[in-house]
Amino acid sequence: MSNKKVIKKSNWGGFRKDSGRNPRRGGTAKICVSVHERNWNTALKRWKKKPSWLVDLLVLSYVKRGSAVLEMETAI
Repeated sequence: MSNKKVIKKSNWGGFRKDSGRNPRRGGTAKICVSVHERNWNTALKRWKKKPSWLVDLLVLSYVKRGSAVLEMETAI
């Protein structure tokens, strides 16, 4: 065994100010998406990457199409 005295430091461990992830600037929005199982399986067979990326891509394209429709309605 060591004969050295163990010194406890009060700043070791525990919560630290300004640590961890920063919150998103624009906030977050939750979206609920439902897909028929057959359509999902077909899409996964064609998609060679992560399934979560497929969901992100589909939601992004849906949002872009929705904003385009809104812009067209305001132009009319």
